[in-house]
Amino acid sequence: MKRKHVWLAALLALVFVCAAGLPPVAPANASGSSIGSIGTSDTIYMVMTDRFYDGDSGNNGTLTDDYRPGDMHYYQGGDWAGLVDKLDYIKEMGFTAIWISPPQDNEKFSRSGDEAGYHGYFTHDFNDVNDHFGTTTELQTLIDEAHDRGIKVIIDAQLNHTADYLAYPSTSYSPSTYKPAAPFDDPTWYHNNPNITDFNDGYQLLNYSLGGLDDLDQSNPDTWDALLDAYDGWFDYGFDGGRIDAVLEIPTDKLQAFEGHIGKKTFGEAYTSSVDVVSGLQNYIWGMLDFPLYFGMNNVFCNNTSWSDVKGVFDQDYKYKKANQLVTFLDNHDRPRFLNNCADNYAKSRLALAFLYTVRGIPDVYYGTEQGMAGEHKYSDDIQNTVNREVMPSFSDGSATFNWVQRLNQIRKDYKSALVNGKQREIYYNSSDPVYAVSRRNDSTGDEVVGIFNKSPNPQTKTIAISQATSSWTIGTHLTDLLNTGTTVTVAEGVVANSREITVTIPGNSAMLLTNGYPAEYAPPSPTQTKIIVHYNAGFGNSISVRGDTTPLNWTWGQKAENVDANTWQYVMERPTSGTIQFKVLLNDSTWETGGNHSVTAGSTVDIYPSF
Repeated sequence: MKRKHVWLAALLALVFVCAAGLPPVAPANASGSSIGSIGTSDTIYMVMTDRFYDGDSGNNGTLTDDYRPGDMHYYQGGDWAGLVDKLDYIKEMGFTAIWISPPQDNEKFSRSGDEAGYHGYFTHDFNDVNDHFGTTTELQTLIDEAHDRGIKVIIDAQLNHTADYLAYPSTSYSPSTYKPAAPFDDPTWYHNNPNITDFNDGYQLLNYSLGGLDDLDQSNPDTWDALLDAYDGWFDYGFDGGRIDAVLEIPTDKLQAFEGHIGKKTFGEAYTSSVDVVSGLQNYIWGMLDFPLYFGMNNVFCNNTSWSDVKGVFDQDYKYKKANQLVTFLDNHDRPRFLNNCADNYAKSRLALAFLYTVRGIPDVYYGTEQGMAGEHKYSDDIQNTVNREVMPSFSDGSATFNWVQRLNQIRKDYKSALVNGKQREIYYNSSDPVYAVSRRNDSTGDEVVGIFNKSPNPQTKTIAISQATSSWTIGTHLTDLLNTGTTVTVAEGVVANSREITVTIPGNSAMLLTNGYPAEYAPPSPTQTKIIVHYNAGFGNSISVRGDTTPLNWTWGQKAENVDANTWQYVMERPTSGTIQFKVLLNDSTWETGGNHSVTAGSTVDIYPSF
């Protein structure tokens, strides 16, 4: 990579200094600083470099060519200089690690020409930087500046493919100039097979192409050695760990060898809901992205299914080498944004984030979550790679969700003993109940936090047993909610003599994080809410949705309202915060109510009684 020239210049300078009889000075860019590998106590902020912040407009590319502001298929201008500019923003939120886009030089466009390599997955040169993101010096500056703030940097490692150069079944490059950079321009270094069509077929996974991208043959010693040499160079910058893309498509022995070679912890991506598959892969690398839990949380929080969808995942934790080394997430660059799938329900977002930070694993938050990024505001189960990759709209530290994420990061830091190192135990579950509760307790120290989660729009009052065998809390112990220290609970004696229990009332779409003691005061954000209350008995199996003229509403598709009771539905918005909103409701998002539009002033509540 170009970085090798920096090494050469540094070496020549060192020779000159030594010849002059002066003490040698280590060159500034000879090797990146390090603050240790990623670990279970970290919280990760995932950024798409191109979509975060434009710190240097000089590297944006050619306007209307590869650089097309507003068209999410092409470069938007974000770079490493922009990340440096916003490191204090990330630190203020409390994150200890950032996961950035692959830094390698990418092919300018896809073979079809309808997408640029802004994301980093069209690798052209494994040994050079993507000059849209910056120079080698700017990458080094990013890592050093992050380390100065105590923030680790995670590289997105590509071991499976390059861009699409070989048009199957051809075994030669046509035209001859359209090929990856040396030494990866040897067609024999690749599997020459069609695209994967059956993701349950192990042979196809390891030997066929993923989405048309040229599939590297890691069993070829030359290919593998070249990959290791390339990543030796990248880790010289001081990266603190790696996320490995597409691990289902890479031989497991190579995953293990790669992590051992670079000497840093890695976590892999396997797009599957199968705990058996994900846990099997974790036998070869340190951690895995927890896709099974992602799918469960999407169902529970956005589709209002039973808590069994996450309980079923947790009940299989025994299959993992280390369940607390799973990286947990609500959305990412390949999946619809949480607010997109959850009808722009900010309360649900805060509830889900509290859940993410309470349960076992390493929380990973996708950039812009704290600023209310929501894609196209239309539910989708599909893989996405455009509307979920918008440019960061704001860096305000005053939003309710920013404050919430900041608080959750602080809680996880302050209560590391329980929330990072504690054992997870389910303490309240009923398949038909909207409330779910877990304990995180460090059995060595006795430190404990109990998370209670209510996914109903209605307040819920529950009595929850506290086990004498697995809790240090005794009758009379004073508990405080870390998410609202104005809420306190006392451990009481249960019906059975000497048993222990707590009785709590959890507001709708809310969470409690209870611990003993008297933490510093904290009041949750009080955002402006607009409430549309629909009084109508839709009948079993039917739903009410809302359409309107102002985001998150539109007139083309509806946002689902929540069912409060047999005769009542509600839709709650936290944007806009001013102005008047025109809207109508639909039955099953297909049958319009009769009559004209309704209107509501932002920040107020309106009751309507529709007819269909």
